[in-house]
Amino acid sequence: TMRAFSYLVVCLSCLVSFSLSAPNVKPSVGIIRWDAWNQVDGKYDAVSYCVQIALAPAKYQYRLPFYAQVLSPTNISFNANVQSIMDQEILYAAHAGIDYWIFDTYCHYGPNCATSSPFCHQYCQPGQTSEGYCPQYPTYGRDLYLKSPYVDKLNFTIMLLGSPACDKDMQQDYIATMKNPHYHTVMGGRPLVYMFQFSSGEANACAGGWNQSRVVFDNFRKMAIAAGLSNPYMVLMDFNVDTVKSHAQILGFDAISTYALPGGTVQGVPMSQQIGAAQSWWQQAANSQFPFVPLAPTGWDPRPRADHPCPCVNEGPEHFIQATGAELSQLVSSALDFTCAHPGASGVEAQTVIIYAWNESSENGAAIVPSLGNNTMYVDALAKIVPSYKCTV
Repeated sequence: TMRAFSYLVVCLSCLVSFSLSAPNVKPSVGIIRWDAWNQVDGKYDAVSYCVQIALAPAKYQYRLPFYAQVLSPTNISFNANVQSIMDQEILYAAHAGIDYWIFDTYCHYGPNCATSSPFCHQYCQPGQTSEGYCPQYPTYGRDLYLKSPYVDKLNFTIMLLGSPACDKDMQQDYIATMKNPHYHTVMGGRPLVYMFQFSSGEANACAGGWNQSRVVFDNFRKMAIAAGLSNPYMVLMDFNVDTVKSHAQILGFDAISTYALPGGTVQGVPMSQQIGAAQSWWQQAANSQFPFVPLAPTGWDPRPRADHPCPCVNEGPEHFIQATGAELSQLVSSALDFTCAHPGASGVEAQTVIIYAWNESSENGAAIVPSLGNNTMYVDALAKIVPSYKCTV
């Protein structure tokens, strides 16, 4: 009997090891979308106007997405709120092996930052997270994606931003969104939700502090489950591993990650240092013994914003030298390898990797979306490794 029991334990151990390591399975790959490339009634809103001004100089026009137009050495035009443009974006993302887009999710504002939500009002006020960040139609990208005939080619998730995540009306919208059949899930059907820009100011605005905010998000989970969804898998983002782990534990979130990894110097440092910083972040997260989602940051170069400051961001000229296609491949392959090697409850239990970013082109010269200067270099580089990738551990 003891021998049979020992054999059973060994066999169960083998099964657990197999299920965690998942050889010949590819972790899912998501990529952040920042949709501020539209016009409203033929005009740029407060946010897209900042993008237009930042990328208008000739030296930055190479970053413009494929659908933009160069009007002169100092003037550009774009409007991505067009179905055919979104259809092409989906095809490019599918070609690159992307499994899901992460749509940054902002409040809807009227002219002059008008809003009836106190949470949305707080988000755009002076001294807050995103002073003056008042998009009038921030969901145009998601709306076009969901109407596309190619919607089946990749899934999507949402990224909550700041205290508006605590607004009950917005939470009802999040839950309705998570019911969509194209919404990406992990770990047996749990809707995947990211949240960024949530620090002490947002916790105070949310519910009067961190512990009170925990109650808000616990109730959000209950609302989602009552609506027939599985328990959402909630990932909190911040730049520092120790900080984000502490806040995630207080809020009751399931995992940690980061939106980007700013750095570099005014003169620029090699992309190899950005790759090293990413690998260091992953290792610190693994050492923390808290579940995490590795970020593959394709770069950091907000010089257009530094040259033409916008109220909603305060970024300097420090940057990394733009990645080559080979460096991008190295970064993403490394992230996938690390994810495969760190399964389980204290690692990358959701077995997903995220990339910064699809279209953060005024903040990063190596945005993945095909551009006027980079053409399809980055989607082609990903296409060579991501669709066919399989875990080998």
